[in-house]
Amino acid sequence: MEPRLANRTYEGRRAQHAPSLARLAGFTASLLSGGDCRVAIDPHTGTNKYACPPLPAPGIMCFSSCTASPISQRGFEKAAECYDFITGASSPRERASRLGDYHRGIERGLLRYFGVAGLADVILCPSGTDALLTATVLLASERPTEAMTAILPAASETGTGVPLAAAGRRFDGPGAGTPIVGCAIDTVEIPLRTADGAPRSEDEVNGAFVAAAKAARGRPVIYLTHGSKTGLIAPTELPAGFDVIVDACQARIDPACVAAYLRRGWPVAVTGSKFFGGPAFSGAVLFPTARMRSIAPNPDTGRERSDLDTDRFGMVLRWIAAIDTIEMFAPLGGSVAGALRNRAQVVDLALRSIPALAPIAGLRASGPGWADQPSIFTFGVGNIAEPRRLLSAAELRPLYDRLARAGILLGQPVDLGSFGGLRIAIGARDLIDGSEADGLDRMFDALAEATEATPSWRRSAATACC
Repeated sequence: MEPRLANRTYEGRRAQHAPSLARLAGFTASLLSGGDCRVAIDPHTGTNKYACPPLPAPGIMCFSSCTASPISQRGFEKAAECYDFITGASSPRERASRLGDYHRGIERGLLRYFGVAGLADVILCPSGTDALLTATVLLASERPTEAMTAILPAASETGTGVPLAAAGRRFDGPGAGTPIVGCAIDTVEIPLRTADGAPRSEDEVNGAFVAAAKAARGRPVIYLTHGSKTGLIAPTELPAGFDVIVDACQARIDPACVAAYLRRGWPVAVTGSKFFGGPAFSGAVLFPTARMRSIAPNPDTGRERSDLDTDRFGMVLRWIAAIDTIEMFAPLGGSVAGALRNRAQVVDLALRSIPALAPIAGLRASGPGWADQPSIFTFGVGNIAEPRRLLSAAELRPLYDRLARAGILLGQPVDLGSFGGLRIAIGARDLIDGSEADGLDRMFDALAEATEATPSWRRSAATACC
């Protein structure tokens, strides 16, 4: 049984036990351990590559859950208590045992949230890209001598490291590109948008995936992306008989849908660091149990270590923060669908009222549930000197950085064909406390100022709303 986290806050523990700054530094170093270069803190800015600090930052307006979020105060406290409990053990063996208890507790929490206990095994990973790499390795191990072809959406909609992960190769650090599976894996990327940024039709995208699978060398594996960087789902339909890995790393997915994928025998990759707003990064593979048993009859073998596994420690600490949000979000269920619809209307009207901004189509509302509603809103930005030309992703970076310095985090720039887009993301933490309305006003004020729009955007939006 995993240790129960105490109710008193970390600040309360600090007041009671007066831990040293060195101990706080030890905790933050552990929180960032076991990841990749994306979580490293730049000593000049005090943030990671996504402009997120390692400590809670309540003054930041965070609409970046499609990329990365700063840790919440509550998540920080929960993770710090986990750190204190584990490092306070009397022996290396006891530290390893306590870490294992927390690890298994997180696995049970994910099975409980998605309602898939008995249907899936959970493999925790440092990031969503690591989770996709893990799923790839597991599928390759089923037929270790057979060539594979991974068919997936273009990297602009998934992530720069995803094609490497789908090819069974390391995606970060000096060894990036090095294969870690024995079989050869080709990759085919399917564009989800046209050159003008519009989403391709579902029939066209579905057909492209099927055609690529039929033409594949060796075993085709389709990466069904249930929530791309801009909220798209692709492919939406597949005939039976294809191997599939589901990339649900945005976690903007209904638990019942995850269970349905698993029943089809499809592994599902999720994260706690996108929609659920845990600190960057935390990933997991939900792998069908029956299929796992044929690959690894004893998946827990070797999990316990004789001492503290520092890489796993950081991953567990980040997941502790994410699981806390998941447990708060779970009871809300369908009650937040209306709130998401309202946010979508507000964001759309505000984007259309600022002349330099161009809303870009993403997920369309497809049903009554919260996961059927768009929660990522992408927009292009016109060049002030050439209003008809939208800025490229590289040209948007200075605006993204400027907003970050002003305490406003958006989803980082993405390529959308001939131009780039920024993203506004509504996450679980926003829906739990419902407090992002003032932040939206502040964000759109900053966007209006940055694009030299008149300060009347609020009046325009209000008029349009009426």
